[in-house]
Amino acid sequence: MLRPRSLRTRLLLAASLVLAAFFVLTGLALESAFGESARQAQEDKLESIVYSLIAATAPNPAGELSISTSKVPDQRLTSSASSLQAVLYNESGIPVWRSVAFGDIPAAPTMPGVNEWHFEHLKNPDAFAMSFGLRWIDQSDDPRRYTVMVIEDASSFRAQLQAYRRALWTWLAVCSLGLLGVQVLTLQWGLSPLRRLILELRRIEMGHQPEIQSEYPDELRPLTQGLNAMIQNERNQQTRYRNALGDLAHSLKTPLAVVQGIVDEPQITDPMRHTLREQVQSMQQITGYQLRKAAAAGRRTLAEPVLIRPLAEKLASAVSKVYASRNVQIDIDVDPNTRVRAESGDLFELIGNLLDNAAKYGNGRVRLSVQVTGRTSFIEVCDDGPGFPEDAEELLERGVRADMKIPGQGIGLAAVYDLVVAYDGQIDLGRSDWGGGKVTLRLPG
Repeated sequence: MLRPRSLRTRLLLAASLVLAAFFVLTGLALESAFGESARQAQEDKLESIVYSLIAATAPNPAGELSISTSKVPDQRLTSSASSLQAVLYNESGIPVWRSVAFGDIPAAPTMPGVNEWHFEHLKNPDAFAMSFGLRWIDQSDDPRRYTVMVIEDASSFRAQLQAYRRALWTWLAVCSLGLLGVQVLTLQWGLSPLRRLILELRRIEMGHQPEIQSEYPDELRPLTQGLNAMIQNERNQQTRYRNALGDLAHSLKTPLAVVQGIVDEPQITDPMRHTLREQVQSMQQITGYQLRKAAAAGRRTLAEPVLIRPLAEKLASAVSKVYASRNVQIDIDVDPNTRVRAESGDLFELIGNLLDNAAKYGNGRVRLSVQVTGRTSFIEVCDDGPGFPEDAEELLERGVRADMKIPGQGIGLAAVYDLVVAYDGQIDLGRSDWGGGKVTLRLPG
């Protein structure tokens, strides 16, 4: 089933369905009620004509009951082109009187009992018929049964129904469109706090405000308070982490400096000095790596996007100076307005390590390109060096960390891998157009 993802679309669709069902059922009910009312009015009208005809009855010279044409109450019965017809049947079903417009005599109708009425809708011709049974007692005290029938063409009745139906459904359609418009405006007004909340969250992401600041209805207040608490807790936690890591780095610096000083003592033998120096350097390297790894902010909720071009130019300039003797040329293919949703410190670590590896192990040509599609950022660094071994991707997939040693690449690639994992991203090691290494990072927003 297709399920609308928009809350506004869902509400509007549900309201439209309910509104359509209501108007359809209302229209059908009103149409049926009007039809019954019109049919009852038709029945009452024919009944009154029957009464007027009975009032105009009188015996003819043959002793049969008849109706005087001059006393007929409705002048339509005296016209040959009239839609109203009348007939008087005797008890044998033989007409003893009929109106001027009465054409071919149909078969005798169902004779109602004395003082009984019978109303029906004839199919052929399309007309309404009202019959009434009566008993006539002449001077010789000879009771006779008669039936008075009035027939009126149903075309005017149907025209009336059609006109009512057109007017009814036209006005119902107009009312439904009007109510639908009112419903849209109501939804716009009812959902405006949610739209305002979305705008505030986007401003927080862009770094234009620190938290949600507007007042919201009671139903949204727990949500906004929870979001503010989450944002504040995340920032406090990140600050505590960095402060703790700074304290750890400061605490380790002095003991390592002491050990480094002991290494230079003259009474230590050269083999021991060499071993100690290697261990101290290894400790410094591992400590620095682990501190960088732990300091990675990772993917943050409502993180402010970073303008990437100035950061890339700064890193490219620094790497070019470090490897000035190798005449490294770094091409930057980054739009000036491109922003990446990540911590600036993490981006320095990612791009800096990739550029450093490319400059160190390439042959002088490096290219950095950054593209953003939707909320996903793609960072690509290429060089013209020997490239990666064939199993480089498998090593990353197996999750090699600080101890990974990919031939031809530096240990900084491990830090890059850990940062990418912290952002729930992906890293791909391939071959560049120049034949060297190509590292592609995919960071979701």
